[in-house]
Amino acid sequence: MTSDRLLKIAAWLYIAALAALTFARVYWRSEIMNPYDVDRLLVFGLAGLLMWVAYPQAPSFVCLVMIASVCGLNFVHYAATGRTGPPLDAILGMAGALWGVALGAFFTLRLSRRLKRLPF
Repeated sequence: MTSDRLLKIAAWLYIAALAALTFARVYWRSEIMNPYDVDRLLVFGLAGLLMWVAYPQAPSFVCLVMIASVCGLNFVHYAATGRTGPPLDAILGMAGALWGVALGAFFTLRLSRRLKRLPF
């Protein structure tokens, strides 16, 4: 199995784990007491980074998948619990996902430039 395929599997499994945790009971979820939802930003940022590393040739696909997954997970949370969080939760999720995509793009650009300078 190639590394590209492993990266794609890892990215989709991470998003599936996010979906599963959305359905999890409230007492199963970790609760980090912070007023700014930094955990949401980091979780979706990692998802965006993984998706970019898995699909570097399709930036628009990655951005659309991340925005759709954030919106979908917020809708699933509303459908499962009957209540919704503030709109800031969705905005923070989308911002984190797109920051993860941007970080992935930056790192792959830097890495490709360094690999071109190698003597072999």
